Amino acid sequence: MQSPRPPADLPGDGEAPHRALLDAGWSTAWRPAPAREGTTGAQRIRDLAAGGYAALPVPQEFGGAGAGLVEVASAQRALGMADPSAAVALNMHAFTVGLMADYWRRHRDTSWMLLEGIARSGALVASAFAEPGGSPNFMSSRSEAVQTARGYRVTGVKYPCSLATTATLVCLTARVAGTGETILALCPRSSPGLTAEGEWPSLGMTDSDTARLVLRDVELDDRLVFHRGPADVIDENVVSGMVWFAVLLSATYHGVLSRLLDVACRQVTGAGAFGPRTALLGRAARELLLLGGACRQLGTDVESGAVAGQAALAAAVGLRASLSDTRDRVLAAVTPVIGSRLYGRGQQAAGLLVDSLAVHHHPPSLLTCDEAVGAFCTGRAMSFDPAG
Repeated sequence: MQSPRPPADLPGDGEAPHRALLDAGWSTAWRPAPAREGTTGAQRIRDLAAGGYAALPVPQEFGGAGAGLVEVASAQRALGMADPSAAVALNMHAFTVGLMADYWRRHRDTSWMLLEGIARSGALVASAFAEPGGSPNFMSSRSEAVQTARGYRVTGVKYPCSLATTATLVCLTARVAGTGETILALCPRSSPGLTAEGEWPSLGMTDSDTARLVLRDVELDDRLVFHRGPADVIDENVVSGMVWFAVLLSATYHGVLSRLLDVACRQVTGAGAFGPRTALLGRAARELLLLGGACRQLGTDVESGAVAGQAALAAAVGLRASLSDTRDRVLAAVTPVIGSRLYGRGQQAAGLLVDSLAVHHHPPSLLTCDEAVGAFCTGRAMSFDPAG
């Protein structure tokens, strides 16, 4: 099923009252260029990367735009409105590079060279964390890294993995055999033994360049490893990664749902059929107002240091779970307004509905999120292992 792609700018939507409300507070420093005629999937993603997206989170001293978390989230929201498939795929790049930039700011180590390389080449980075089986414990990796004279030899399967063919680099996790450690490293996509196999048989997000990555004794240079730590331990790197992921993911789907509200508002105002539909539009808008405010506030609080450590982790997984709840409430509000167009083949609204459904399937699982927040509130150690 190919989801219809909404145009980047629908006539009048940008000036509509509901958009003035929902767009307030989001940066417009970066906006996606309209898709070139006939481009889909991987080529559209490459075009966006070439338009400056790839280096957004990289510090300026290394050739990037130096965008902070909230500014990158604004870019993701804009992209979510224009092209949900590309937005979800590039969210993984932004999350990974943002995490690396934050890691460098905390440690001031040689990881700056990796960031500079990404900025200079406009390289896209795939996030190879998910593995077959859908373990709710997203920190757990079944992939194995065996130490060698020059680094590691990695074997495993990563799936689903966006940017599977368009990425220049792959950010992956693997357990180090015999040490109890996990490594976080960049691996060149062209490495011998690293292959993309098969397509992601999804209902929506069909242009996200998502597939299965298989690593068969892939040689990994030690200089490309930028973090080592005990396996399954929640450290500052996990906290930072979860914050970046939750904020960017929420902004991405805020964009998708804002576009769906565009469709609903246009339908009502165009037909002049108000009545109870007005209240339903108001309900959807206030849900998106709350989500957008929470997303930007968490990003601002973490960047300023007002929220940190375990509290930041609890807030991040709470935001991620609330995103799913918001999606369902927005759909419940606009469904009576849009009607059968949500079910019609080739309808923009139907494509947005299916694309937005993917929000429920990003890690951590919703039960894991609520368990983690509950553990924090009761003074217990947070965990992403449902069996722990």
